[in-house]
Amino acid sequence: MRYTVGSNILGEKMDEMMLVDNFVASAVAALVINNEQLLLGRRFENNQFTGWQCPGGYLQKGETIEQAASRHCLQKAGIEIVDLSPGPYSNNLFLDQSHTTTLYVIARKYKIQNNSLYESKSIQWSWFDFDELPEPLFLPLKNLLKQYDLSVRLSKLT
Repeated sequence: MRYTVGSNILGEKMDEMMLVDNFVASAVAALVINNEQLLLGRRFENNQFTGWQCPGGYLQKGETIEQAASRHCLQKAGIEIVDLSPGPYSNNLFLDQSHTTTLYVIARKYKIQNNSLYESKSIQWSWFDFDELPEPLFLPLKNLLKQYDLSVRLSKLT
């Protein structure tokens, strides 16, 4: 059994948890809702577009799910999210054999804190109607939509 959490072999701090052997990484994402629309941005991996996603990332040791979702929204989309409630989850098995769970929070209000991140031309943060989501969707969101009808569930919460 081998794993790396928070630092490498030299003790240098790492930004993300690495997936190895029998461990599953916990990710968080925010379902940010505005006027019955969902905020999504383009995800890139190795400069390749991999799908539309909610703002999110990995949960760090000692963080609550809400703290992690808030941090990722601010760092990636330039928004502060408030009025949070627990959301659904997805179990994600990727083609490269990596495995994550994504824990969602629902954010009913947001405030733009960094216009350059929010208006990023590469990420293209945009609002979409639940029944007109763009394609392709990043796997965790795609898996979530297989399990839950978000248009019904989230419209009841707003």
